[in-house]
Amino acid sequence: MTKRNTDLLSNRDMFVKYANVVEVARNAKIEIKHYGGTNCVSYHGIFDNKHKFKILSATPNVKGIEKFVGIIHELSHVLFQSPFNATKKLLHDHWGLEGERYELFFNIFNVLEDQRIESQMGKMYLKHKMRFDKTTKKLGTLMNIDRIMKDNPCNALLIIRFQRGNDISDIDNYDVYDKALKDVVLTDKYGALRILVTLKPYIDKWLDDKENKIDNPAVPENRSEELKRLNDKMLTRSAYNKNKIDDIGDDESIPDDIKDAEDWDGEMVKESQYKGKRIVSDIFESLRDDGQNIKLPKNVKIIKRSPSVVETDHKISNGLSKIFRTIMMRNRDFIDHDGEEIDVESYVERIISGNDIGKCRINQKISHGVSIVLSIDASHSMEGNRINTARKLVSTIFESVKSIDNVDVRANVWSGDINGKVGMTEINSEDEIKFITTHNSYFSTPVHMALEYSGTMLKRMKGSKKMMIIITDGHPNNYNAGYHMTWHQYSVSCKKSLVKAKAVTPNIMCIVVQDHDQYGYNPIKTLFKGSKIMNVVDMDSASEKVIKQFKIMVMRNLVR
Repeated sequence: MTKRNTDLLSNRDMFVKYANVVEVARNAKIEIKHYGGTNCVSYHGIFDNKHKFKILSATPNVKGIEKFVGIIHELSHVLFQSPFNATKKLLHDHWGLEGERYELFFNIFNVLEDQRIESQMGKMYLKHKMRFDKTTKKLGTLMNIDRIMKDNPCNALLIIRFQRGNDISDIDNYDVYDKALKDVVLTDKYGALRILVTLKPYIDKWLDDKENKIDNPAVPENRSEELKRLNDKMLTRSAYNKNKIDDIGDDESIPDDIKDAEDWDGEMVKESQYKGKRIVSDIFESLRDDGQNIKLPKNVKIIKRSPSVVETDHKISNGLSKIFRTIMMRNRDFIDHDGEEIDVESYVERIISGNDIGKCRINQKISHGVSIVLSIDASHSMEGNRINTARKLVSTIFESVKSIDNVDVRANVWSGDINGKVGMTEINSEDEIKFITTHNSYFSTPVHMALEYSGTMLKRMKGSKKMMIIITDGHPNNYNAGYHMTWHQYSVSCKKSLVKAKAVTPNIMCIVVQDHDQYGYNPIKTLFKGSKIMNVVDMDSASEKVIKQFKIMVMRNLVR
């Protein structure tokens, strides 16, 4: 198991960062308190349109459970919306349970629910699966099976969950309990509750048999003190306090297929498993939306430019495409960090470090492994052959990768007006390439917004490797309320924008199309100090450089 870098953040700071991720995904506010008790989570209503939760973290640690694992477990209850309130309603209001029967059913639900939420978190992040497996195994070693009433349904489920099932394989209904823990894996919010319905006949029979016995057994029948101690370690304390726990989510109702079920027909679990498969994807989308859909800056206006004729260099395009396809055939089964599963810890760590948060998914297939944004200066000095060549360049690159699934190329076109407004046009498809043109009202060269906006585009793109290519023919310049800013004034904004862009990707290249330094000093060379900057004499040379760098970038990241 990979150890976390505690030098980057303290443990407590890391806990908060993880809680922040869950807050984003569930529109929640989570408070973490460290106190001398056990690990638990409780719901405290809605404040400022957010669901408020409090997690209590045992200090010192509960034996057998690392603090980090305990907090991740409790956060999993919130992230995957444990339906405690709906369970209370089913048990008390619909089934009419109370006392010992209520407690037993609730505790069984909680064992199943713990299994469910840990399976979902483990699917999102494989290291958490390893941590949960290690913890349950450790807790299993702490159990004294001989002192536990093994045929108690709750005890049996917990023993199996703690990886000691071989020790009780001879009890009645062992296969039923084992199957229940397997079936609940990766189910939706109500998966554990649905499976509780399947177990009800077996639980009722065990309780009825127990009540019919004349002699009391020597060992406590519901739960031994030792088992209760072990229960408390992995189950939320709130589960035992029906007055405090509430539904983790908006829906407090009991689904009709659960409420009306009199017997198990096997269809409910299939439906629950089907819905459960979508949960991780939905959470990831909510994380992406929050972290990457950046509001448009006030000084940026999306404009539509007049279309023009699009040319493509098919010889170059076909050559590049052939190379990329050959590489992909050799790397069909390559594992990349881009796919259907979420690496939550990578997501957190990249937020902390300020790096690209798109690199937080894992799969056994490559999907958009390389993302590239071409950013085209469309100031008035680019009119004519320069903008035409830029348009041809973008078309050629788009054409070369259209059949390559793991290479994503986008472009933007930009220029500024006399009031400091930046006219921006995104190019996200081949059909939009025709809009790579100049605009009469936007003539200046606001490089700072080219950097920032290209960064926002890259954030929306899925590639684990990203590159930004800026193509400009002049000195960076900008206007403010009709006033032309000096380079000294403007350089501060440019430098800040470059820092933001480098937080998205360190792979930034600036190609300056200029046959000579007409001003004697080119500030853009100072701005991009430390980054790749290339000076070319014309747009044909610029296109050649871009094609070369594009080819290197793609090949370098496909052949791994």
